[in-house]
Amino acid sequence: MKLIAETAWHHDGDFEFFKNLITEISTKTQTETIKFHISLDLDEYIHPDHAGYQWMKERMFTEQQWDEVLNIALSHNKKLMLLFNDKKAIDFGMKYKPEIVEIHSVCLNDITLLEHLNSKINKDTKVVLGVGGSDLYEIENALSIFKTLNMVLMHGFQNYPTKYEDINFGKVLKIMQLYPQFEHGYADHTAWNNENNILLTLLGANLGMQYIEKHVTTVYGEERVDWQAAISIEMFNEIAEKLKVVEQAFGNAKLVLNSGEKSYSTFGTNKKAAILSKDVKQGEEFTNESFTFKRTGQSSDLSQLDILDKIGQKISKDLTLGHCLNSKDFE
Repeated sequence: MKLIAETAWHHDGDFEFFKNLITEISTKTQTETIKFHISLDLDEYIHPDHAGYQWMKERMFTEQQWDEVLNIALSHNKKLMLLFNDKKAIDFGMKYKPEIVEIHSVCLNDITLLEHLNSKINKDTKVVLGVGGSDLYEIENALSIFKTLNMVLMHGFQNYPTKYEDINFGKVLKIMQLYPQFEHGYADHTAWNNENNILLTLLGANLGMQYIEKHVTTVYGEERVDWQAAISIEMFNEIAEKLKVVEQAFGNAKLVLNSGEKSYSTFGTNKKAAILSKDVKQGEEFTNESFTFKRTGQSSDLSQLDILDKIGQKISKDLTLGHCLNSKDFE
């Protein structure tokens, strides 16, 4: 399970703040991957009549500035997760050969953008689709653009902040079950000061996610872009430690008993074993009347089902009342 440090537009157009944020995340958090939202062609992404157009225009970074910021992360051996809002951003970002690329849920069915990204990726590029606030028809259409199974459906959405009653983990789990061929992630946007912030993140992780995203800040509680869901570096690291526990507890999901389950399932001392209810003679037929199931201080290599399969077989030697039956007791 990978914990991703999300930066989004938290820089608020302050380049020096952004460089410091990336340095702090790179040097002080337990993350392998830092996520960046790259916009270079604002007019492709948003119409001038949108209330956020002028705000975003004043906070855009140049390619040279993005080069500087991305190289800070790379200099600390961090992996890049690049979210693209326009084709120019795709062309720029793909020069870095990022391990993970993403299309935001607001662009989920922008066919031109998706097709352009699809033309730039290779078989090793992991493509993340933000699916928060999207229906199955939208998800299915976006998936149809990409001819790769190396994809992640990223659940969760930013609702400044997202109320826990709107998260709908039950729905998320159903979507995961519909697409078992893909990896899944949960981008948590619980309020920064919600007492259940870490708990809700862990609950999302425990659905079987391969990726968890959290907004991170160096100015915890300060009102700037995306501050509503931005947690401190200390909280981020606490989540990283707790996710290790969640991952261990989730296990490998294989339908075979692991060593702990096998130890618990010992027949005799834990699970009931077959105990002779009478003396039996060598060559005697084993019947339902020959035994009863009980917990005992003795142990057996035969499960309760194994014993039932032995009915009708011959006893291999004389045995006495109270004996715990094993494989060697049958011909």
